[in-house]
Amino acid sequence: MRYPTILLIALLCGVSSLALAESSLLAGTAWRLVEIQSMDDQVYVPDDEAEYSLELRDDGMVAIRADCQLGTGTWTSDAPGQLRFGAIATTRALCPPGSLSERYLAQFQWVRSYVIEGGHLFLATMADGSIIELALLEPPAPVATLFGESLRDVDATQLQEIILGRLFEHYADEQGIVAEPDEIAAMLERLRAGRAAAGLDAETALSPEEREQLAVMQRDMARALIRHWKINRALHQEYGGRIIYQQLGPEPLDAYRAFLDAQQTAGAFSIHDPALAAAFWRYFTDESIHDFMPPGSDDETQAFAVPPWER
Repeated sequence: MRYPTILLIALLCGVSSLALAESSLLAGTAWRLVEIQSMDDQVYVPDDEAEYSLELRDDGMVAIRADCQLGTGTWTSDAPGQLRFGAIATTRALCPPGSLSERYLAQFQWVRSYVIEGGHLFLATMADGSIIELALLEPPAPVATLFGESLRDVDATQLQEIILGRLFEHYADEQGIVAEPDEIAAMLERLRAGRAAAGLDAETALSPEEREQLAVMQRDMARALIRHWKINRALHQEYGGRIIYQQLGPEPLDAYRAFLDAQQTAGAFSIHDPALAAAFWRYFTDESIHDFMPPGSDDETQAFAVPPWER
């Protein structure tokens, strides 16, 4: 198509009413390629617009999809209507014949200005080379909501990690659950004794800087283990139920389920995607994938009776 004269003038001059009002409106947007028009009237249209995209991130980074290739780099807009891209690093994959991958990627080093009209982004290259037209790419529908925040583009594992992590963090804050310094020191001593008993003395070969880095990591690990155990104990005391064996210590599975049910009912989270919801809840409802502590056994009785750093 031939673009209206007023649009071409705006592109070449690097101005538009919308750009003048807000030059930062590009940040955090994503677009799909509609066409590339050369000034010799050659028009290049992708076979599949979804295979060609442009994401202008808030942190000044750009992510580009060009058919089978992926590109990353930087973008800047120093004034309304002006736009430049830094060097674009690509995966250099070999796309099939007829692909616009190379032509699309080659445009960005020459882009100097932009205009946004009717939900479309028009990029103009220097020396009147070409105009790249892109359409606004709507974000995917949220698959879940957590404390009022929409979660998108996550798989089942990531979704479970995010939801459990945030809910447990909130619960710990409400309950005042923290790892005390003396508890951390005791846990570190237990871990040190365990390594010594196993003949693990690799720390002696580390430099002072490496030892300090390792010490920080060990303190963080001890803090996390203690806090995790305390959260589990508090949940079991509140909700009761059966306990399962886990690598990081006893886990009150029934209490987890009751806690999550309560949080979901209270509106703390909601999973909108049926498949992800089924995958999320399977861990808490499919008993065949867990090893339960025998009811009334010493393991069950002692699970949350004595802290692991005191054993």
